[in-house]
Amino acid sequence: MPLEEHVFQAVFRPEPSMVADMRASTAAVLRRAGLPRWLIGNVVLAVSELVTNAIEHGRGGVKLTIHIAEDIVLVSVIDKNPAPAVLKQAGPDDTSGRGLLLVQALADAWGSGGQETWCEFRRSPKGRAA
Repeated sequence: MPLEEHVFQAVFRPEPSMVADMRASTAAVLRRAGLPRWLIGNVVLAVSELVTNAIEHGRGGVKLTIHIAEDIVLVSVIDKNPAPAVLKQAGPDDTSGRGLLLVQALADAWGSGGQETWCEFRRSPKGRAA
């Protein structure tokens, strides 16, 4: 049975409490779309990292968009900071700086250009059965 297309959008003020709200909302939307548990976990973690980045390093309001199609989940986070998000190498004693590394490890693709950072997940990535 083909997966129905879903879109979730939220625009919110850059407050740290919104990270937990966006994780919970994302998980609910993905469950409602019937996605497998492993994929929900990966997308929720990526949303958490991208939203945290936007709140900590962005400017102004934050917009989260999740587009769910038959074989792909696309996550986009936009803030008003014109500088793209940059993958950094955190040191062993650093307590932060690994968020984009996690996104890169979990997602099938990711990127950042100007105000938007995005990632995409395939429903059946290489090496994983559907």
